[in-house]
Amino acid sequence: MLLAAINLLAAEGGESAAVNPVFPDSAGELVWGAIFFFLTWIVLRYVCLPPLLKAREDRQLQAQADYEAASAAEAATEQVRRDYAATISEARQQAARTVEQVRATADAERGRQVLAVEQEIAEQRQTALAEIDAARSAAIGGLTGDVAELAAAAASKVVQSPVEVSSVRPTVDEFMNRSGGQK
Repeated sequence: MLLAAINLLAAEGGESAAVNPVFPDSAGELVWGAIFFFLTWIVLRYVCLPPLLKAREDRQLQAQADYEAASAAEAATEQVRRDYAATISEARQQAARTVEQVRATADAERGRQVLAVEQEIAEQRQTALAEIDAARSAAIGGLTGDVAELAAAAASKVVQSPVEVSSVRPTVDEFMNRSGGQK
């Protein structure tokens, strides 16, 4: 469209020469174009490009530093996790030792109390046996006289003559001692 307008203006102006928009028609334009091209290139190369390269290098250094910081943080996190696991393991071992100590103390206390109760039961048993023996001796002592009288009466009936209790008493005592010794 622009070309059509330029052609239209050229046709009206009366000039019949064709204008090439890509290649300039004078040498001065070529020289000035080359000078400005190289000046633009120098400005871009020495003024604009160094800050861009520095920014790119800074960005790479920052990325490397961030990567190293992340690696260090990951290593620190792993160390903290290992320390935590070691602390937990140590706490569990200490808890197990404490439980074992308490269990051993409780078993010792229970054993001591059981021994005390068994000793008390043995003492009560000995006391009860002594009381039983005393009661038995008293019962046997009381029965000896009655048995002697009964034996004398029975012997009197068997022999049909009166038997003295004093004559039967040694035999009854001997029998009672023999049978009283057996429980």
